[in-house]
Amino acid sequence: MFPKRFSSRRFWPFLLVVVSITALAAPVAKQVLGKGPIQISADALHGENKPQQQAIYTGNVVMTQGDVVIHADKLTIDAVGGKVQQATAVGSPVTFTMSSAQRHGYGNTLVYKPGSGEIVLIGNAHLWQEKNEINGQQVTYFLQNQKTAVTGDPGQRVQSIFYPAAASRSTGGGRP
Repeated sequence: MFPKRFSSRRFWPFLLVVVSITALAAPVAKQVLGKGPIQISADALHGENKPQQQAIYTGNVVMTQGDVVIHADKLTIDAVGGKVQQATAVGSPVTFTMSSAQRHGYGNTLVYKPGSGEIVLIGNAHLWQEKNEINGQQVTYFLQNQKTAVTGDPGQRVQSIFYPAAASRSTGGGRP
């Protein structure tokens, strides 16, 4: 049934390896909304372990965790016991995207708290979900429950633009 090079004795171990690799890859696809390892690339890194654990990345910084992607000029990671407590990004502006939630935004500063699942945009902060937009001085987005809190500068108001869902058109004799 199989060609000689695919004898059943050689084929089953190969199949087992392929199935094992596929099984290991499956959880990676489910790592969305701030889950999984944090990966960072940048032009330079300065790190220290004492008196605190801190890493400062500079130049074309890209941080990824699950489907959260942050782009910044500078990123400071503060950790305790090797666990990231907070990532503070600055830029002109700092941008982020979350493809699974169809969200993206920007601000002058972004604070990401992986433990609580918060993304805080500070200074000229804007957040979109598809075409809908909110903005203010500070926008806080909570990853776990997908809630948002927005505040404005003193004397400034927060702004929102929401687009209604596309209405289905009738085929009757009315106006379009």
